[in-house]
Amino acid sequence: MNLIQQLSYLIIESTKKVEWDHFATKFLGMEAHTDHDCLKIRMDEFSYRFLVKPGDSEDLFALGFLVSGPHALREMEDSLVSKGIEVRHGTPEELALREVGGMIWLTDPEGLRIEITCNPSIHNECLATPLVRGGYVTGDRGFGHVALCAADLQACESFYMDVLGFKLTDYIEQDIQGIPINFTFMRVNARHHTVALAGLPSPTRLNHMEVQVHDVDVIGHAMERANQLGISRYMNIGRHPNDRMLSFYVNSPSAFAVEIGGCGIDVRDDASWQVRTYNGISEWGHLD
Repeated sequence: MNLIQQLSYLIIESTKKVEWDHFATKFLGMEAHTDHDCLKIRMDEFSYRFLVKPGDSEDLFALGFLVSGPHALREMEDSLVSKGIEVRHGTPEELALREVGGMIWLTDPEGLRIEITCNPSIHNECLATPLVRGGYVTGDRGFGHVALCAADLQACESFYMDVLGFKLTDYIEQDIQGIPINFTFMRVNARHHTVALAGLPSPTRLNHMEVQVHDVDVIGHAMERANQLGISRYMNIGRHPNDRMLSFYVNSPSAFAVEIGGCGIDVRDDASWQVRTYNGISEWGHLD
């Protein structure tokens, strides 16, 4: 049984707090506020989904996953310890900043901090998103997905599936500028993938994070808004063959990209899902 329910938050290390505030509010249409020295960015009923903390890496500091409650968190800890994984507990200061009732953490094979939490702070009032009609696709599917760079792809696959309990969704094999790259896509809920692994060494852990909207017009408006705000494009609009996501990518204030997508598929029936290998990351577009 998979105890992890969703990808709840990201912690980003950056010196560009002002730029992230502008990017989140003016481009993504989210809400941002300062908590101590950190910027918290809200996109739905959770008090935040992205936390920008001071630091020089301009990269991902931690992934935050959610379990159903304290009992599930204890089960998760017992499972990890039984597999020989070193588990640490969040300090009172860490729990307060993350606004959760409990937290354990560990590191993945690439040294990325993995935080597993329960009882997050939730707002009763709806978040107004006038720039994003209908809001973002979140709820029990989490905020979206991340694509991580994995120098040791096999070790990372084993960690996320065998240790954390992710399910394998599919693979992509792509030759990029003469270099064969393997991608692995894994999920914890109905979202096609929560974590994608790109089998290549990289100076940064995070290639991109993704947020999903409800209709194609919102994607078009976001493309226009990026042009108006002078936000540079990382990848053009296109459609992925595996999750069927129609999307484009922009460069964030830090050293990774943000994908804005919609019209993707869900995995509602694990028993009937067939794992496939695709021969390219895009059915059309993106790399044009």
